[in-house]
Amino acid sequence: MIDINTIEQLLEEWMPHEDEGYGLLSEAMRYSVLGGGKRLRAIMLIESFRLFSGDTELERYTACPFACAIECIHGYSLVHDDLPAMDNDEFRRGSLTTHKRYGHAMGILTGDALLNYSVEIIARAGELLEKNKPDYYVDNIRNFMHATSILYANAGAFGMIGGQVLDVEGFGEGAVPDEDMLSKLCELKTSRLFQAALCCGAILAGADKNDVSLLEDIGCKMGLAFQIRDDILDVTASFEETGKDAGSDEKNNKSTFVSVFGIEKAKEKVKELYSEILDMLGKLPGDKNAFKTIFEKLYSI
Repeated sequence: MIDINTIEQLLEEWMPHEDEGYGLLSEAMRYSVLGGGKRLRAIMLIESFRLFSGDTELERYTACPFACAIECIHGYSLVHDDLPAMDNDEFRRGSLTTHKRYGHAMGILTGDALLNYSVEIIARAGELLEKNKPDYYVDNIRNFMHATSILYANAGAFGMIGGQVLDVEGFGEGAVPDEDMLSKLCELKTSRLFQAALCCGAILAGADKNDVSLLEDIGCKMGLAFQIRDDILDVTASFEETGKDAGSDEKNNKSTFVSVFGIEKAKEKVKELYSEILDMLGKLPGDKNAFKTIFEKLYSI
């Protein structure tokens, strides 16, 4: 199983150095992405690739840069999510949020830069693939472009960003969200990047449509369970456990599974989703032990 240290090394390889860029921008970009985290999306992308291919060269030229790109996308989303106009959080992963350390304007620009930089990583990866492995390029360019389309569609206006809009604007004045409404919010806000990670890895490895579709469904349930668990931790965990201030959702008057249904029902939902994920995982080819390890740690409550 690929570990966090391997992802950190890949990010060091692909991220800009602090002496690059304008002013503090490169430093702020590195601070925002290299400041810790579970690296779940990057790990899942590469492990998804490995379910369908053992080609280490193809992994190096495709799955690895895609894993770094998805971490940049995730990083930018957190930088913007922490801004005063959004959740207005001061800490993340035990450190000051980007806008608290570098200023509000630099927080906006750092997020913008990270999103654009994710595109640069994918473009550079394509160039390196064509230059160093022309046979691979010809054989795999269709999968490469398909994965690129999936990644940015899931991160875009009708994916993660759309979910953030729902999160900010809520469900309308006086509306009491039901389970379907909350699930839709979680699907867009959180699940879409999990889906992108799982599907992109599989597509880059040449998986068939049925397996990619199954991974998409797994990613949907995985993101929902992850978000519900995060909502639970927002209420129950301390700063030392999460690295950020507790009660952020309540502070921002957000509706969550916990606020609407209570902690116990939220926990039951996570367990239900976890069981469904394991059942679906069993239908995929290859060694799934890495995913089982991830899920066991991720959904323990």
